[in-house]
Amino acid sequence: MNTNTPAPPPLEELVDFPAKLPIKAISHKQVSHDEFHAVLFALSCEHVPGVTADVLTIRPSSAGNYFAATLMITFETADQVRALDAALRAHPLVRMVL
Repeated sequence: MNTNTPAPPPLEELVDFPAKLPIKAISHKQVSHDEFHAVLFALSCEHVPGVTADVLTIRPSSAGNYFAATLMITFETADQVRALDAALRAHPLVRMVL
């Protein structure tokens, strides 16, 4: 394992803000569509003012065991991206964030 791998560049160097970026989230099993939608929308509104419901799409997995969501949000700053990412990762209904 190479421990000398350089750190990735800061998001501010990769993206010009404001920027419309996708955030993907996967629910845990046994989470309802409505519950997952409500949580994702609430967290989005908390970290990115002015977010509307049309930024969020949710679809069930092929077996119906979990939901995959895409948030297509226009972020004003990299700090908003980091804050929403951290909030999603910390929430108990969210299994994974991409």
